Amino acid sequence: MCKHAIRLAVFIATTALAIPQSVFASDLIIAQASTSIPDAGKKSKLIDLWQPGDPGQRMNIRGRVTSIDGTPLGGIRISLRQADGQGDYTENYRTTIETDARGLYQFGSVVPGNYMGARHVHLTVYQEGFEYFDTSILFKDDPNLQEHYGDGTAVFLEESTVKGETILFGRFDIVLTPQ
Repeated sequence: MCKHAIRLAVFIATTALAIPQSVFASDLIIAQASTSIPDAGKKSKLIDLWQPGDPGQRMNIRGRVTSIDGTPLGGIRISLRQADGQGDYTENYRTTIETDARGLYQFGSVVPGNYMGARHVHLTVYQEGFEYFDTSILFKDDPNLQEHYGDGTAVFLEESTVKGETILFGRFDIVLTPQ
């Protein structure tokens, strides 16, 4: 009796290995799509680099990190650095943030001053299992954008008043490619 149970277990294990991976992938995607995400209505935690008295226009950037199939990626660490509002690099405008369970992130800062070209925020992601991601967040209203970056993708910053203060808001989504 025990020999039959072992043979059955081996048969099931070897048969399962022969099933195409696409079947597993589609089942996985269906399972993820039907799984409810806790706190789905809440915003991701804001990491604010801006400090009272910092020169420059305040901004908040939000986005989502997904895999190429659209799956939100939680726990992804994003390194960012930028110049301050006057175009000088300082440690105050350098940090690493992490996406929440829904793949969302957000940070507050100032619109960077011009530093050797167009205004930009350097953004990198190094995550095991995904290709290295390195880019810059650019801004549509920057007069130096075309000269230094051509027709690269740039973020539109929308102005809003929050508690009597004008803040610019933008969105920058990241799509990671599996290795």
